[in-house]
Amino acid sequence: MSFTIHKSFTKNDLIDICSELSLPIVYSKDDTKHDIQTKIYGFFKKWMQYSFPTNHYNLEVLMDLRLYLTSENPNKRLTSKEKDKIIFLSKKILHYANNDYNLKYSDYDTEQEIIDDLYYIAKYGDILSVRKAVESWNKQHGNKTKITPYISHKKKEELEKKRKYKMKDQQLKIHSGSFVVSFS
Repeated sequence: MSFTIHKSFTKNDLIDICSELSLPIVYSKDDTKHDIQTKIYGFFKKWMQYSFPTNHYNLEVLMDLRLYLTSENPNKRLTSKEKDKIIFLSKKILHYANNDYNLKYSDYDTEQEIIDDLYYIAKYGDILSVRKAVESWNKQHGNKTKITPYISHKKKEELEKKRKYKMKDQQLKIHSGSFVVSFS
C-alpha cells in the first residue's frame, strides 16, 4: 500500500515530524526534501506497527501518520499576497480599536463585518498583528463575541520562551540594611 506525501510539507516540516515522533530515521540538514521523503517511505515499508510518544500532532499509530502526511499541511506557509491581506485586515481592526471602537471612524459599516474578518484572520495567530487585533477586539467592553487565535505549537513554545526570558529580567531584589547616599 503506497502513498504520496503531500507537496505542502517542506523539508523542515518533515524533519520536525521525524524528530518529534522519534522515528528511527537518520537524516542530516544536507539532505534534500526528496531524500527525507524517500527515508520516510522506507520507514513505512520496514515497519508495519509503530507507536509514537505523546506529541502535539496527536498521532498515535502509523496509519495516523500516513493520513497526516497525505493531507495538506495544516501549518502550510502563506504566500506573500495572503500574508499581506491578513496583515491589512488586522490593521483595519486595530484602527477600529484605536478609534475607541467607533464604527463611524473605521472602514467598517457593521460589527458583523469585523467579526467575519476576525474569524478569517484568527486562523493565522502566528502573525503578531493578528494576535494584537484579536486581543484588542477581546478587550472591548460589552463585547459578547470572544475570539481565540490559532497559534501553532512551535510558535507557542517560542512565545513561552520569550515570556520566561522577559520574566528573568524583571525580578525584584530587595536589599535591607543601612545605606549612605551622598551628594557632592
